[in-house]
Amino acid sequence: MKRGAVHLAFGIAACVFAAIAGYDWATLRQAQAVAKAVGTVTVDSPAQHDDAPEVRLARAVALSKAGRANDAQRLFDALIAQEASPTLRAAALFDLANMQLREAAGSDAAGPIRSMPSLEQAKERYRAALRLAPGDWDARYNLERALWLAPETPGDHDDADVKKRSTVKLRGAQSDDLP
Repeated sequence: MKRGAVHLAFGIAACVFAAIAGYDWATLRQAQAVAKAVGTVTVDSPAQHDDAPEVRLARAVALSKAGRANDAQRLFDALIAQEASPTLRAAALFDLANMQLREAAGSDAAGPIRSMPSLEQAKERYRAALRLAPGDWDARYNLERALWLAPETPGDHDDADVKKRSTVKLRGAQSDDLP
């Protein structure tokens, strides 16, 4: 009886591991198919309804780099609105913000800002991307760059304003509670 129980346990374990291996194999095949589709994306490649979200993101990035901002914007917005994966939404927000920052700053970021609304939209998209992926240092850096191009706070503070801000009182908080 003991030997039969051991064989049964071994058979169940083998079936479970085979199911896990089958699932991993199917996931790998899907990832390879998506990678192949992403690798073949061009600006002129036709869009399919059943394209994977990663393929649609790659097509939007290709359109953005080709200078077709309106088409890219539509694809990015559709991905942001429809995609359930926070990672892919954060990537779409980041790429869309990059496109808007390039439009606002032009080819050289040291020159004058061409479009303040595009720059403001880029800052909002970077913030949204950081809400989804707080550890994204590229988004942090680009948000800092956008804030450097168009600061949101006035640069000149008079002494009375600084003193007023340093004496803010919080209801129910002690001075020891503040950092």
